[in-house]
Amino acid sequence: MRYAILVLVAAGLALGVFFLWPDPDQGDPTPTQAVTTTTTTEDPASTTSTGASETTTSTVESLVVTTVEEAEEILRELWFGWFEGIYNEDEERIREVVILDESVETAKESFGVEFQAAPKPADISFRATEVLRSDVECVAVWTTLVLTSFREGESSAVEVLRWTQDGWKRLSTWAFKDDLWEADCESSLRS
Repeated sequence: MRYAILVLVAAGLALGVFFLWPDPDQGDPTPTQAVTTTTTTEDPASTTSTGASETTTSTVESLVVTTVEEAEEILRELWFGWFEGIYNEDEERIREVVILDESVETAKESFGVEFQAAPKPADISFRATEVLRSDVECVAVWTTLVLTSFREGESSAVEVLRWTQDGWKRLSTWAFKDDLWEADCESSLRS
């Protein structure tokens, strides 16, 4: 569901930029001009067929992750996609959550690995999370990933996420907080 929302926001941003792009014959735009988009999202609490929806307005700045809870939710969705892709041996599912082809190949090497159960988002949690960097193109988060039920274990790392036309995706993982992860935020995206 959140993936669909991110896709709608990205599409809305693209349309907003297109329609708000200044006409060269009209001079420079005012520096306070903001690009806004309107998205409609399903109410997750609604389980009836009424399709309750809510319309919200967001700006480019709203893509900036401002809280640990937001960072953890994005990470949960990305890690769930990763483990779900491995569990179902679904390369396309992996591509939905990572940027680099090398990451897809790493996941494919894990195809066939036994899981104790099917992965669920509720089995993925985090602790000691710290947002190290957050802007409209890159989020870097230091956290301890904790897995339960489908796979037991935990590991701490810096997770570098980059904004793509499809939403946030994992670019890299660094073992230490003082590693060279900042270069991944500054680099141009490649596949």
